[in-house]
Amino acid sequence: MAGTLTPFVVGERSHLDPSGTDEPWLDEGGFYSSRRWTVSQEGDRGFTTAYLVGQDETSGQTGGLVPFHTASGGDSNPLYNETTLLGYTPEVQVLAGSRTGYDNRVLLSPGLSDADRTRLLSALCDRLLERAEEQGAGHVSWWYLPEEEARALAGLPGVATVATPCLPTAVVRPRGADFDAHVAALPASRRSLVRRDLKRLAAGGYRSRTVAADPADLERYAPLVVQVQTRHGEELSEEGAIRYLRRCLSLGGGTGQSGGEVVITEVLDTEDRPAAFALGIVHGRTLHMRVFGCDYAAGHGTSGEYFEATVYGPLRLVMERGLDAVHLGVTSYRAKSLRGAELHARRTLFMSRPDRPLPVPAPDWGFLGDDERFLAGASSEVLPC
Repeated sequence: MAGTLTPFVVGERSHLDPSGTDEPWLDEGGFYSSRRWTVSQEGDRGFTTAYLVGQDETSGQTGGLVPFHTASGGDSNPLYNETTLLGYTPEVQVLAGSRTGYDNRVLLSPGLSDADRTRLLSALCDRLLERAEEQGAGHVSWWYLPEEEARALAGLPGVATVATPCLPTAVVRPRGADFDAHVAALPASRRSLVRRDLKRLAAGGYRSRTVAADPADLERYAPLVVQVQTRHGEELSEEGAIRYLRRCLSLGGGTGQSGGEVVITEVLDTEDRPAAFALGIVHGRTLHMRVFGCDYAAGHGTSGEYFEATVYGPLRLVMERGLDAVHLGVTSYRAKSLRGAELHARRTLFMSRPDRPLPVPAPDWGFLGDDERFLAGASSEVLPC
């Protein structure tokens, strides 16, 4: 009934408290939509971040939040730049929700009724488009949305939208009571590949362990990160690698769902020196892998160290802790799916006012090589095992 509808007001903030204990639902949509992750991007070069906040006009309680990020020319990373999807570079880009990461969410209080959710989200998006127009942008883009979230936004009154596939996310879920049971439960082709990886690792004299990340160890991990970036044609100094690792460590230490432990899976050689490592962050019931490093210069990287550091070691920790999954992010889909990963389809949604022309997607993911064919999980090779 119209008389029971909640009156909402939309305001704006320039900063968000990552450690606030009110509205815990703001961190329950996932790591890449959490306050800690979003706040870590404030001040990134070239971007201005602000927050639209929808509140109950009577009680002042927050009912919804939309971070938005504005830049001229967009992100230097093509995985988050509209140029990749449109074939041209808009002069001003406004990205809504999570600007980086691979799992964007619409942040609304679970206590709202369906009618109030629609009304509040419509009000937030109306203000979002208004702010985009003020910045000189004719549309906004929501990247890496689950299909259900994209449909909810597309169904709002008073907006026009067009969606296009973007990179799916890879997730590994435990299949048994322990790691051996997990491997045994994989389909035969996957099982034999995993066991071959493990045999190669053992034959090389490697062992792994997962430990809490220690700031004192960052200097020994940094050269391994630099070597990986160099192999992929990217320039990164050891100082830059240390800064990024330190930033990852800052994302831990929260309370409840808003933060978690930062862990390192080390692959050690016969002299107990790190041959490779991967950094992950626990959020809620999922371990999110963020960084991989390998000492190629010392002859490592050919005996399955990558999968031990990024998949098998983290999965053992997840099973020991009773967590739900390891989030492996994007790219390297064939290798990940052949080792038991599921791919979850994601969409980028462009939004404008109905009287404004929508951009026409013309995506070019050619720089991804083999990964391009896995968009939207279309290939049978990446379907859940």
